[in-house]
Amino acid sequence: MKNMLWYMGFLSVLSLLYFSNGSIGFFGFLGFLPYFATYNVSDERLEKNLGKATRTAFAYTILFGVTTIVYISITDKIEYFAPAFILLFGGSLIVCLLSLLYYDRKEDGV
Repeated sequence: MKNMLWYMGFLSVLSLLYFSNGSIGFFGFLGFLPYFATYNVSDERLEKNLGKATRTAFAYTILFGVTTIVYISITDKIEYFAPAFILLFGGSLIVCLLSLLYYDRKEDGV
């Protein structure tokens, strides 16, 4: 089985939205280009740690998603939905990366 991180490289295609919108913020998606280099990488430790990290990110997504949906429905402030979605997506990436670093250091004994 090929490394699943390779698919994250396709997020770099979103940087092409710069040419239609003119917003330089879309160049941030070019940071996903190095993930294409992980296509033939086969590392059991990385796969195990990535599995743990994605479970942590999934738990964050479920807890934060439910909390924000309940909050938005209780307060009837639909304008909070867009920032909440940004925090949900960005936060799950950050939680996944931080927990991947944590599990990698924990396994190394640092």
